[in-house]
Formats: sequence, structure tokens, C-alpha cells
Amino acid sequence: MRNTMNISASLLVLVMGFSLVACGNSSPTAQPPANNTEEQTPAPGKQPEKSAVIEAEGILTGWADPHTVEIRVKEEPMSFQVGEDLQKSLDDIDDEDSVQFKYVEKAIEGDTTIKQLVLTEIAKVESDDDNGTNAGGNVTSDRAKTSELEVAVEGMTEKRPVTLAQGKGYSLYVFEPMVYDADDHELTMKIDPDYEVEIDKLPSDYNLKELKVDAKKELSETGAVKQLSEEKLSNGPMKEAKLFMMSQNNKKTEYFIVKELDGNGFAFHIHAPVGEPSEGFLPMVYASINSIMNE
Repeated sequence: MRNTMNISASLLVLVMGFSLVACGNSSPTAQPPANNTEEQTPAPGKQPEKSAVIEAEGILTGWADPHTVEIRVKEEPMSFQVGEDLQKSLDDIDDEDSVQFKYVEKAIEGDTTIKQLVLTEIAKVESDDDNGTNAGGNVTSDRAKTSELEVAVEGMTEKRPVTLAQGKGYSLYVFEPMVYDADDHELTMKIDPDYEVEIDKLPSDYNLKELKVDAKKELSETGAVKQLSEEKLSNGPMKEAKLFMMSQNNKKTEYFIVKELDGNGFAFHIHAPVGEPSEGFLPMVYASINSIMNE
């Protein structure tokens, strides 16, 4: 009887031992390995990269589609994406208005070689009629405030709109891509002020020979000085110039011109860097300075 009880007790101990072992092994097999958890988590997709904010100025060309606007920057057309939150900012800006804006370059997802230009800010640069910047202050002249002047570009002559600008003792007409500063007597391109004309109203007793000597000294800093003859000027817009001198290098061309307009002598220092705007710059300058009248 005692042997039977001992055997039964031993069997019970063995059974309990197997049960404990089984329970101890069940928990680890039910849990996945730690590294499996990481493999099952999907890797996040590569987000498009954005560049730093870039500031620029240009001329608004117009809408290419409901979400894309084109701006001409230094005569180069560029397309920009416009979000819904920014579209209202363009409601008061017309085509061919000068604008200041900010944008970022955003890489296209899946193709890092293509950059999408996205506008972040845009504002109109106030024109003559808005704040008198081109008008040089209050226009006191009796001349028409707006008109049209002929300008020859790329062999084609066409009429373009101009706005009257008031200088000190004279007035002149200015084309939209340009701005006139009455305080400094300077006419410049809006998109690049390095394209510049300095206007000097000469005294009645000015000495042309002295002006020529000074001009030669100034122009020689740029390159060899040339003086154009009346014959070479005869078929151009400066055919009545008293003096036409120029010099150039691979970066810019400098001009010094003396001309009598409306009974008064004027000297013009023209600075024309090498670049795309240069082709239209001089024809507009010649038309503007030929429109000068004493006031």
C-alpha cells in the first residue's frame, strides 16, 4: 500500500513538472522577436526637399493655369506654383506689373533632379500712378501724363506706353520697365538698377571741349574710347548729338552723350552691363531722353 502511494506521488510530481515547463515555454513562443516588430513597421516615404527662401523681383506675365503663374525675371520667364492661400494676393496685380516675391525650390517626390518653384509671398511694386516713384514727385508739367513713344527693338519699330516723369527743371517720358529718381537725376531699369542713365542739365555757357576731356578720362577706365562721327549717327536716334563717346569691355559699355533739347544742353552718362536687358535698354533710353522738355 505504501509503495503504491509513493508511486502515485512520484507520478503527480512528474505531471506537475511537465505542466510548469509547458507553461514557461508558451509565453516566449507567442511573442514575435523584437527585430520582427521593426520589419513590420513601414518605412516612411522620402519627403520632398525644400530650399531656403529666395527673394526676387520681376514682371508678372500672367496665369499659365489656375495654380501656376509666370513671372519674367531679368527677361527670363519662370513658372511658379501658387497655393490657394496666396492666390488672393494676386487679385490686385495685373499682367506686366512689377512685383517683388519670395519662393522656395521644392524637389519633386521620386525625382530629385526636377525642382518645383513655389511662391510663398508676392507684392506689387508701386508704379508711377500709385506713388509717384517714376514721376519724381509732383508732376507740374502741362504735358499729357501718359503717352506713347516709338522704340526700335530687334529691327522692329513699335509704339509703347510711357508715363510723364518730373525732373528738376525738366520733364521726360519713362517706359514701364524703368524708374526715374528726380533727386539723383537717374533713370534705371527696375529689374536691374545697374542699367543706369545719369542726367545732367548743363548751364547755358557749358564748354563742350572741357566736357569731352572729362568724358575721355572717365570712359578710359572701362576701355578704349571711341567718338562717333556725325555720319555714323546720322541714321540713328542720337543724330543731333553734339558729342557721342563710348568705351567697352567684356562686362559693360559706357556712353557719354551731349545733346541740346528744347533749347538747353544735357549730358547723359549711360551705363549698360552685358546682359539680356541690354538689347531693349538703349532704345528705350534714347526715346526717353529725346522726350525731355524744359519746365
